[in-house]
Amino acid sequence: MASPRRSRFAGFQLARTVLVATVAALSLAACATGQRPSFEADDPAEQATGDPAIDAVLERLDRVGLEQFTAGYTILTRLGGLESAATVVQADNSRRSITINDVRFLDGVGTATTCDLATAECEAVINDARVSDVQVTHDFYGSSFARRLRVDAGRSLAPATASAETIAGQPATCASVPVSGGTKQYCALDTGPLARYDGNDVVVELISFDPTPDESKFATS
Repeated sequence: MASPRRSRFAGFQLARTVLVATVAALSLAACATGQRPSFEADDPAEQATGDPAIDAVLERLDRVGLEQFTAGYTILTRLGGLESAATVVQADNSRRSITINDVRFLDGVGTATTCDLATAECEAVINDARVSDVQVTHDFYGSSFARRLRVDAGRSLAPATASAETIAGQPATCASVPVSGGTKQYCALDTGPLARYDGNDVVVELISFDPTPDESKFATS
């Protein structure tokens, strides 16, 4: 007759064997089936908001990087009444030139430069601090205001109002978003660039558009 201690030890060994076998089986199953699929969005920054009017504008702003064009803008910084001029050029090989007053941002594959056109001095980095007084960044015409619109979508007091307008002779899709403090309007061309932003901080208005890139805007002086 087995002693109680030996019986308990045999039971423990049996349970341990079963546990090891189970873990091994699960590991083999995982290897056979591969990694479980992920249902997270590839880029959360480009997720839809669920508001049709807002998403119609975002769908355009999110694809602006695929287009080639030259776009001219006026920018009114409400605080201080500062009026600025801006030109955006997107060309082949992912080259971009964004000029805001006397500051020019040149961005491409493996290159990034910020130049002062008045002094012809450049630094090898995109430095948005150079235009901080204007209260926009170099990518105001696309991703910057797409991010703003997504934030305002989360703060909206009611569904946005959709409208279609002609801005700088181009068809534009607009969304007026009611938020605390007033209503903000965002408009984008069908080709992607921002056509208008009217908020309590700045007003950005497209004044010219040409589907041909202006190569002269890639000069540093």
